[in-house]
Amino acid sequence: MQKVAVITLGCPKNTVEAEYLLGILQNKGYILTNNMQEADIAVIHTCSFIRDAREESENCIKKILELKSEKALKVYVSGCLPQLLKEKFADIFPGVDGFTGTGDFSKIPQLISCENKADKSFLKPGGLNDSRFRVLSSHLPVAYLKIAEGCNHSCSFCIIPSLRGKYTSRTISSLADEAKALADSGIKELILIAQDTTSFGKDLYNRFALDKLFAKLAKIKDLKFIRLMYAYPSSVTDGLLDVIKEHDNICKYIDIPIQHVSKNVLANMKRPLNTVKIIEKISKRVPGIVLRTSLITGFPGETDRDIKELEHFIKQGYFQYAGIFEYSDQKEAVSSKLKNKVVSKKAKERRILLENAQYEVFKKKAEVLKNKKIEFIAESCRKDGRRYIVSGRSFFQAPEIDGNMIIRSKNPVNIGDFYFAEVDGNNGYDIMAKIK
Repeated sequence: MQKVAVITLGCPKNTVEAEYLLGILQNKGYILTNNMQEADIAVIHTCSFIRDAREESENCIKKILELKSEKALKVYVSGCLPQLLKEKFADIFPGVDGFTGTGDFSKIPQLISCENKADKSFLKPGGLNDSRFRVLSSHLPVAYLKIAEGCNHSCSFCIIPSLRGKYTSRTISSLADEAKALADSGIKELILIAQDTTSFGKDLYNRFALDKLFAKLAKIKDLKFIRLMYAYPSSVTDGLLDVIKEHDNICKYIDIPIQHVSKNVLANMKRPLNTVKIIEKISKRVPGIVLRTSLITGFPGETDRDIKELEHFIKQGYFQYAGIFEYSDQKEAVSSKLKNKVVSKKAKERRILLENAQYEVFKKKAEVLKNKKIEFIAESCRKDGRRYIVSGRSFFQAPEIDGNMIIRSKNPVNIGDFYFAEVDGNNGYDIMAKIK
């Protein structure tokens, strides 16, 4: 039987889709492997959201095609890059045996078995939400739940709507079933994701229904942490905040990319102009909530005054974490046509300025945690002399982006179990603690 390796690039949404694909391939009889040297087939699931992601995808394809020149290997590519390039993809990467866009990559097995070289591509936009055969790609007790596909917003810097199509929610019942199955398999933390999580349900139920979904998921007793990522500011409802506040197993944590606070920049971005008021409302309605955001520096038309306004807002301490990125043109995006471009050196200087301001905020928040006992989920444990070093996360730390809790313990811990540790400081964005 043929062995297939799936390479996943990009965000957690791609990770979920790749896990669905792994299950589909396994159900078709293929043997899954992480070893490219023993693989007969390679599938590369790509991202093209920003220029760096597109370059990463292109470089990965070239690398795998080089391997193909050295051994018998079939190479297939799926996701955003083929959707972006469409028919040009075959000319740019003639060594690829087949490719699909974002809405058709469940047809990879069909491409693999197809003898007709003319039928080597499918390019319908959308996404994959077939959870029947999902194979988790991580051994950690955490999984992502993709609740919707596509986007109806028109942010000038974003090409996702053209790659993924219109916003399409999954049903609450299907999501609850998948969440229960994940919990039954040992998952303790569930992270809700979509391109825009807070618009969930508008297309199906004629209302923002994320509060209803959260209330349903909160009843699954084995889920200790339920976390919200990628909230769109203007669709964060009072009902949603009330549900987050009400349930102990819903993390008091929201990832809410605001991109900027200057109305001048937000107008050029085609983003909500009342972002500041929304953040203030969230903080007041759910006291103690931890917020993460994403920001862009160097957007066309951004001035020194705009940056000072953003820096001032950061220093007010609403956010515990912020991912700060320098703007880069995507020729397919509306923003690439805007005038008054900011040179890359200036964008970098502004990014560093904001990163320093945000870190000072974080240090103050970390100081408040000192000597407090914090509950965390254990994700790794290694012996270090007479003690053990444990890595885990608390409710205020999303995987891979917010740092970890690094705990000193006299005894080993069980991966996936929850413990309390006393905080004694921080090392960068990691929280240092000990189990007495």
